[in-house]
Parts: sequence; C-alpha cells; structure tokens
Amino acid sequence: MASVSFEHVTKRFGTTSVVEDFDLVVEDGELLVLVGGSGSGKSTILRMLAGLEQPSSGTIRIDGHDVTSQAPRARDVAMVFQDYALYPHMTVRENLSLGLRLRNVDKAEIERRVLWASGILGLATLLDRKPKALSGGQRQRVAMGRAMVREPLVFLFDEPLSNLDAALRAQMRLEIGSLQRRLRTTTVYVTHDQVEAMTLGDRIVVLAGGRIQQVGRPIELYRAPANRFVAGFIGTPAMNFMDGAIAREDGRASFVSHGVSWTIGDSAAVQDGTPVTVGIRPEDIRVGASHHAAPDAVDAKRSEDGGPSIAGRVLLVERLGASSHVHVEAGGHRLMVTVNGDSPPELGADVALRLRHDRVHLFAPDGAALCDTRSGDDSIG
Repeated sequence: MASVSFEHVTKRFGTTSVVEDFDLVVEDGELLVLVGGSGSGKSTILRMLAGLEQPSSGTIRIDGHDVTSQAPRARDVAMVFQDYALYPHMTVRENLSLGLRLRNVDKAEIERRVLWASGILGLATLLDRKPKALSGGQRQRVAMGRAMVREPLVFLFDEPLSNLDAALRAQMRLEIGSLQRRLRTTTVYVTHDQVEAMTLGDRIVVLAGGRIQQVGRPIELYRAPANRFVAGFIGTPAMNFMDGAIAREDGRASFVSHGVSWTIGDSAAVQDGTPVTVGIRPEDIRVGASHHAAPDAVDAKRSEDGGPSIAGRVLLVERLGASSHVHVEAGGHRLMVTVNGDSPPELGADVALRLRHDRVHLFAPDGAALCDTRSGDDSIG
C-alpha cells in the first residue's frame, strides 16, 4: 500500500486550463473517487497520476517518491479502463498473465498470481475461454484481474462501469468495493455517476471546471454541501432550489420568495435584502392534505415541527413502487418530493408541503453555502 499526493498540480493544453491547482493527499489504503461532469478534469488527473499525461506544473508523489517525470512503467500503478482492452485472440489466462510475462516474472509466480486473482473474481472456470465467450461483467472482471496480478501500489479506475447495463453496474459496484476493501490497495476511481461515487468512495472529490469544489466523506457532501454545485450534483433525485431574498425583523431572518415567507433562525447571519437560494432535498419534504380553498395562492406557515408549510398542487406523480416522486407547483416554484409507500397524492390534488427546517440549505448568489439554518429538533410533522 502507498499514499498518493498531488501538490498544486495544474494541467494546460495551450491556453486552456483543464486542471487548476489540484492539491490533495490520497491516504494509504483509501478508495478515493473523483466525480464530476464532462470537462471537469477528472480523467486528466487520473492520466497524470498514471504517467500518460505530464502536468504543466506541480508535483505528484507515490509512496513519498516524486514520480512527476517518471514513465508509466516505473510508477507501479495498474489501470482499469472504460474499454476492457482485452486481446481477443488470447484466453482469459493469457490476458491475465500478459503483463507479468512481458516483465519476465517467474512462471510459477505468474501461475500463483493468476490463480489467486481468478479465484477472487470468480474466473477460475473461465481461464481457457476467449473474451468473445464472456459476458460484459466477466470481461470487466478479467480487466480488473489483469490489474490485480500486477500487485501494484495503486489501482486506477477510469469509468470502468460505463459500458455495462444498470443491473450489472450495480453488481459490479458491490464487487469493486468489496474487492478494494479486501485488498486494501490505495485506489483512485473516476466516474461521472454520483451514485457510484456515493456507494464506493471512502472520500469523494467533487470537480467542476478543473477545480476542487469539495472533498469529504459521502454523507458529509450530502448533508453539508460547500456550494450550490455540490448540492445539486450529489443526491438522487437532485436537490430542490428556490431563489429569493433574506428579510430581517427583530433580529430574526426570514426567506421570502413569490409570497412564501418563513423564519430560518437566528443563526442566519445574512444582511437584510441579500439575494439567496434555498435548497431542500426531496426526502426532506413531507406532503399533507391542504386546508386552503385557493391552492394557486402560495401560503407558508409554521408546521407542527416548527418548519415552513407551503400550499401547492400536484403536477406529476412518478410511481416507483415502494416510493414515488411527486412534482408540486407552489407559486413560482416547482418542487419534487419523495413519498414513501404505495399511496401518493393524486394528480391535481391540493397539498401542503412541510419542509424539514433542520435540513434547509442557504446559498449566496455566487453559489457558496451560507449558514446553518437549523433552529430546532430533527422531528418532522
């Protein structure tokens, strides 16, 4: 095992900066996930760690050694690509052992490592098959096994599940996570899929525009996003956002937007009239029957748990079985609510939305998270 450190690494192609001041330490034995959209710089960071790209500036260290200028072969890392990159004319055994044979590893040692990796990955009965006789999941296991037999200091995964169907992706997520925790090899995993990031990572690095937006454990990013980008990127379904402003009276702050107004607590150290965005996750809203005769008029009051209650009308219901996604129009806002059970409100129904006040997030006009809006216990009415 080995730690990996990036020290103010920057990568430019001509005048275009694709990675800017990337500064991070991957701990010994950690599974770190780099997640972001297209063009965020995540794959470029991985390629620089592998030696396939050279940084424009900065230093990369593996196990304390400066590898910034070293060739890929000298770095003792093994990479699993989105494309399985298996040789179609070779058997599974030959694909697994090729890298070791090219390094003139002893035949007995090659056999030991191949049997060890194939046993862990469930490939022992497939060693004499060629890739065309394997399923997509089996091919991905062979690609992983080829990296494992190297016994590297660091595993690198570049969106390895993108070519698999949804069910197989879920299965392979479990297998990769289980494998990494069993081997405890330092691993850097790149994906655009935040579900993969949340389920696999010990820590997650959220990237946008080549810059780190936030680093933390999955639950930290989910519950305390550093900015609106992270709040909207992490979580399925995505967080709801409402634009408005802060109004202060008698030392207390309220959020006001399209006739909606609710107190957000004394801790909101924001000036009167400041434009803000409120964020609330779909599972932190509860739906109840509305007692208002005019559902088109937005009404906000304190619900039984002390949080705001807003009148609205159901526009769409997505039934998923054990839960449903309910889309509600509340004044100028369209909010999604996750409803558990098999009896969601009907299309067109007038409802009252109760927001869990301890889970409301505030963001400044530049997207930065503002303050803790909690002002009570964690109960929901």
